Amino acid sequence: MFVQIHMLQSMPPGNLNRDDTGQPKKCIFGGVTRGRISSQCLKRNIRHSSQFREAFGDALADRTLYLPRMVADKLKESDFPNKDLSKIKTALGKKFKSEKSSSDDAREKNDSKNTNSTGDDVADKTGQLVYFPPLFAQKIAELISRLKKDNESIYKEWINGKKNKNGYDKIEKFESEIFKASETLTVDIALFGRMTTSDLVVNVEATCQVAHAISTHETMIESDYFTAMDDRKREYASTQTDQMGAAFLGSGDTETFFNASVYYKYLNVDFDALKKHLSWEDKDSANAVGNLVCASALANPTGKQNSFAAHGVPELILVEISGKKHPISYANAFLQPVEGRNLMTESAKALSSYIKSVATAFAPLDMRRFLLAVGSADSVEVNGATSFKSLEDLVKSVVDALEKTEAMA
Repeated sequence: MFVQIHMLQSMPPGNLNRDDTGQPKKCIFGGVTRGRISSQCLKRNIRHSSQFREAFGDALADRTLYLPRMVADKLKESDFPNKDLSKIKTALGKKFKSEKSSSDDAREKNDSKNTNSTGDDVADKTGQLVYFPPLFAQKIAELISRLKKDNESIYKEWINGKKNKNGYDKIEKFESEIFKASETLTVDIALFGRMTTSDLVVNVEATCQVAHAISTHETMIESDYFTAMDDRKREYASTQTDQMGAAFLGSGDTETFFNASVYYKYLNVDFDALKKHLSWEDKDSANAVGNLVCASALANPTGKQNSFAAHGVPELILVEISGKKHPISYANAFLQPVEGRNLMTESAKALSSYIKSVATAFAPLDMRRFLLAVGSADSVEVNGATSFKSLEDLVKSVVDALEKTEAMA
């Protein structure tokens, strides 16, 4: 089974996902500048959403550089000597090929000047951000403890980075056990994949593709500067002139950029691949997709939210289910940027028109569509879609459809 999710979401003025200059991310599409929210930003907000946390609790991955230090912390509880802990961190860190930018190199030079008394430095990190299951560090610590107890000479070879001829096979077996432990996946690793440069951790092909959200219309970036009032100024200022105006008036250094856009968001899920990754029953996998729909709809990026409170919800959500893996984004519905006083209404009309003509021509015959259209999009109909009036009802029907279809397969 294959699931596609399309959304139209209006976001008020804000700077949800900024580039290296501090401006909201953007792109050129259809010959004009569009607002953009990166797929990395969207995926992180899904993973850290309250919907995912409530559904999966602690059974979510950590994306971190600090696996060696996490393992060392577990071993410290077993009274491993500090000298060994330092070597263990370095041995684990070296198993991951470093992927550094020029800024990373600069930070490493700075870190090397500030190495603490225990010898901790960048060498005991993995060198790249990797998703790890919550109990992975504990499992590695247990395997290291067992190796030290069962064969201390091989343990010393490993922590010292040596592989003598006699110990090579035993070290390979030890590291293969770590690799096997990494095959136990969390739902977020199964959805969004994991690419590593280490033979200690299994690579995972993502079952969920997430597009960069783009505005359906041309978008302008605006700017503002920070000002602040002194609450006690009228009481203590010496002259009437001093009592007037702001106590602080920003300049270019405090300039804040923002935009406002109606975004088209698209993601898809290979349901069969997700089940295979997790070895879950149909019901659990279907619920995972349902939580993905909820999180995609309700989790907003966190950038500059304390300054703008730019929170919005989708006014149109379209979920498509088919037995064929035939991904198609409907971004081209907005190749001609929409215009008008109500950009959400015009965007919904453009999407409906595109589905009626282009998308239907390529849709699999078994395509089923589930639609939530409210607010400014409530008058729009989508070809062949069953309509719902609440997110809860939409998600429930999608989950039921996945369970029933799989049971019939």
